[in-house]
Amino acid sequence: MIMSVKLYQCLALLLIISQLGCYPKGAEYVEELDLVYTNYMKDYDFKSHTTYAIPDSVIVITGDNLVDPDGDNKPQVLSSAYSTVILAQLNQNLQAYGWQRVPKTSNPDVLILPSTMTTTNIYYYYDWGYWDWWYGGWYGWYYPGYYPPYITGYRSGSVFVQMVNQKGINHGENLPVVWHAILNGLAEGSSANISTRIQNGLNKAFSQSTYLKH
Repeated sequence: MIMSVKLYQCLALLLIISQLGCYPKGAEYVEELDLVYTNYMKDYDFKSHTTYAIPDSVIVITGDNLVDPDGDNKPQVLSSAYSTVILAQLNQNLQAYGWQRVPKTSNPDVLILPSTMTTTNIYYYYDWGYWDWWYGGWYGWYYPGYYPPYITGYRSGSVFVQMVNQKGINHGENLPVVWHAILNGLAEGSSANISTRIQNGLNKAFSQSTYLKH
């Protein structure tokens, strides 16, 4: 669990850094911070797998170590206001691509595992005027060949979706993740705005992943 959290955090951080490079003075609208990343196992035969199971909840990644996940130590789940949007959009896109949802007890080809995480990001800038009182006469300063950081603080929400193959895997073995999507930048704005951006992000994730189509 901890390794997965660190991996998600690293991937989310890389997405944030790449996006900040596009907006050296800070994004003007929260939508400009939204990113969608997808990747997949190149030699996996998606065409021969058609059924999936998906839980009724979206878990929240907190970094806690679930010592007894089968007991009372259950992971935190996302509020229904957003989990309903995520699950509905996943089901809609999967079924539009020819996948059939079945119960987890029906031995589905793949499992769809959605989760979320929220982080706080801060970067800053101050200009030469702060030092003019001490050493007057400057025209200013500049950063040769690159932009300075500007002060900005925002919460970045990420949605992670994993497609996990379980066919042909023996009980107790690690299950391979054959496709995953990361949506980043979804924690700022009104509830309606965030929901719309989640829907758009998931739609984009599938439009980037036409190999999932049957």
